[in-house]
Amino acid sequence: MRRTPLAWKNLVNEPRRLFLASAGVGFAAVLMFTQNGFRNALLDSPVQLIELMDCDLVAVSKARYMLPVNQRFPRDLLRRALSDPSVLAAEPLLIERLLARVRVAGQKARPIRVVSVPSQPGWLSIPGLSELRQKLQPPGAALIDRKTRREYGFNLQDGEPVPQVVELAGKRIHLVGSITIGTDFANEGTLLMRESEFAEYFPVRGGWQPLEVVDVGMIRVREGDDPKEVAARLTSLAPKLWTVLSRAELKQKETNFWKEQTPVGKIFSIGTVMGFVVGVIICYQILFTSLQDAMPEFATLKAMGYPNRFFIGLVVRQSVFLSLFGFVPAVLVAWGLFLALEYFSGLPMRLTVMRCLLVLGLTTSMCLISGLLALRKLLRADPASLF
Repeated sequence: MRRTPLAWKNLVNEPRRLFLASAGVGFAAVLMFTQNGFRNALLDSPVQLIELMDCDLVAVSKARYMLPVNQRFPRDLLRRALSDPSVLAAEPLLIERLLARVRVAGQKARPIRVVSVPSQPGWLSIPGLSELRQKLQPPGAALIDRKTRREYGFNLQDGEPVPQVVELAGKRIHLVGSITIGTDFANEGTLLMRESEFAEYFPVRGGWQPLEVVDVGMIRVREGDDPKEVAARLTSLAPKLWTVLSRAELKQKETNFWKEQTPVGKIFSIGTVMGFVVGVIICYQILFTSLQDAMPEFATLKAMGYPNRFFIGLVVRQSVFLSLFGFVPAVLVAWGLFLALEYFSGLPMRLTVMRCLLVLGLTTSMCLISGLLALRKLLRADPASLF
């Protein structure tokens, strides 16, 4: 005997109510997508530069608790690291934020991140960088990150810079090309220049020795050697001055700082929780009204001897269906919203499968909790009192 899909029919019986219910669930899902998206952007964006480094180990100052701070170590430590038999090569990466202020003609000066291009190719896996290295040879040449915020006033056509007057630290620079790195919550834009240019534009960096202090050391280990053992040996060269980590460890350190030590990470987490709570309230109202309208029919079934588990199963199925009806359009809206936010902010708004499944789980849980709360009256009541 074929059973009637009562949960499905309760939902689709009134298309207008189903549309409004789905819109309410979808609104809550989009709210959770957005808050979770901003939180993930907060955690993904600071490690973008680390992900572009083509090396096994990275060295940073012992005092550098996150990448944007200006804490450096002596370049001589990298030279000493080359004496380790397990070290294949080492290359410094210079990053300047404190002294780097850029001004486009007609705009006010703004701080910007300036990153050095290693003297040897292959250390930064930035698409298109190898083809543009030759253009960086003339003095004052620089590359612009395409995702730099529009507020700077850089004139880009089809992603490439057009001639305009630009000053960095009070001196003229020439934008000769563009690459893509991405912004984060500490850096709204990025320029790339040859390492030797740092001495010209930031002469007081590092106490009048601009090229003798290093922000990040990139180290390659010989094949077959244990990177962890090499990192420990290199750290012991000057444990008070620097620490050597794997790229994964540095990424985790950076992510943990933004997630646990900054209020922004907690705010976005709270925003996701608030979206969940709002969704529970919306779904409760929807499901409670649906159950209330069908209460005489449910009373009849209860009087006929249907057990409570039947009604629980009915509401669970109805809640799951409702969560799917609301979730599918929410994914499409969130996808379009993420594209727009990434375009205007430069932040990496990534909508991955795992992140979609997380929001789907929250949306389904939200509907289930609401449905079970709305069912309490039916489970406790005498059938005769429900007519």
